[in-house]
Amino acid sequence: MLGLRYDTPDGWASRALEEPGALLLDHLFCEQKAAAMAMAIARRHGEEKPSLVKLMEELAAEEEDHFNQVERLLEDYPPAIQPRGGNPYAIGLRRFIHKDGRASFLDKLLVCSLIEARSAERFQLLAKELRGSTLGNFYEDLYASEVGHYKLFVELGVDHAGENRALKRLEELREYEGLLISSLPPGPRIHSS
Repeated sequence: MLGLRYDTPDGWASRALEEPGALLLDHLFCEQKAAAMAMAIARRHGEEKPSLVKLMEELAAEEEDHFNQVERLLEDYPPAIQPRGGNPYAIGLRRFIHKDGRASFLDKLLVCSLIEARSAERFQLLAKELRGSTLGNFYEDLYASEVGHYKLFVELGVDHAGENRALKRLEELREYEGLLISSLPPGPRIHSS
């Protein structure tokens, strides 16, 4: 359903959960960045696509709600270690975004779709690993939300560039995303190997 080209290896969730506080802190930053990205898309492209503003405002509000939920969970799982530097996954994906106007916007939408798809896959794995716990239920609920966000960004890409062009570019980006995520070091991050 998500079309990812690289399946997260068995054992990722148990390794990532060795430091649950650090994983949650990384997740907190991911939610914050997702809300900021949604608002940036609304600001930069709202004039040419007014319907985008409402969609991105709703998405940002949902991401902020997720941020608040993760923040509350951190009270029960204070991080023993702090993630270092920026998010290598997001930084790596940004390198593959075209720099010119229309192609750049399409790439941004599709990169957002891939981040949401990878997050959904990881949340599903965490939910299975933590089955029956508060944290497991939290990740199970987030899984459905992330799948919805993935679909939204793909639909926006198709609306922007047409189905053939958008889906062809999505396939290219999926290949790159798979190579990128598989090359990242392991650790307590949502987007690690």
